[in-house]
Amino acid sequence: MSKQENLAELLVRRALIKPESTAYIWRQDGEKESDILTYLELDSYSRAIASHLQSICQPGERALLLYPPGLEFIPAFFGCLYAGVVAVPAYPPKRNQKTSRRCRRSHLLRGLL
Repeated sequence: MSKQENLAELLVRRALIKPESTAYIWRQDGEKESDILTYLELDSYSRAIASHLQSICQPGERALLLYPPGLEFIPAFFGCLYAGVVAVPAYPPKRNQKTSRRCRRSHLLRGLL
């Protein structure tokens, strides 16, 4: 590594060098592995999300990422990095929680990512 890399560049490099190596593991109960992402999978999912983001917003705009705990958040975050979009992570509102209309509309956008 001759120069400093940002996270997106590091992921691209790892996907090229170690595509089948494990990038992230989700442990449902803190011990048992329930989901795994390889570097290649993470890069591929992130690129697909970045492509979609680039079609609906400009670099520098914000994307609200409403994800429950799990691996789904990670490709969305890297997709934002690839697209030059600012990721704004937040937990989705609880079903019994009263939410503003703006927050409900934002939650509907989750399906796009």
